[in-house]
Amino acid sequence: MSRLLAACLTILVITFNSSLVLADTEINELPECIILTHCVRENWEVTNVTESFLKTVTAVGSTPRTKIIEQTDSYLHAEAITKWRRYTDDLLIKALPEKSIIQVRSESRVGVGDNGVNQKRVDDLKYRLITNQIN
Repeated sequence: MSRLLAACLTILVITFNSSLVLADTEINELPECIILTHCVRENWEVTNVTESFLKTVTAVGSTPRTKIIEQTDSYLHAEAITKWRRYTDDLLIKALPEKSIIQVRSESRVGVGDNGVNQKRVDDLKYRLITNQIN
């Protein structure tokens, strides 16, 4: 009985959460993380939002197993395939010039945990930007 309840709860969470994964490019901020064990959202304060956003786009484009799905002048949606299990994660980036912020969100599409993959992806991207290691 408890396994059935857990399975139903997981399906509900995944179904409910999948509708919130993609941001509307007209909305100012990316969606909050609902399940914190498989989602990361960070605000990076930057001095030049436009330049930082373009560098971020370049970095994402050169990341292995990552494909840019949608891009505007202030928004990016990419799909990242995990190395180990080949799950698809969503990587969203939004430039918020009025706040001098680049907002980054990485979330697994399935499951309740991610073994730290999303945080590592965001940390790696941030490190590459800070150290100008963009190919």
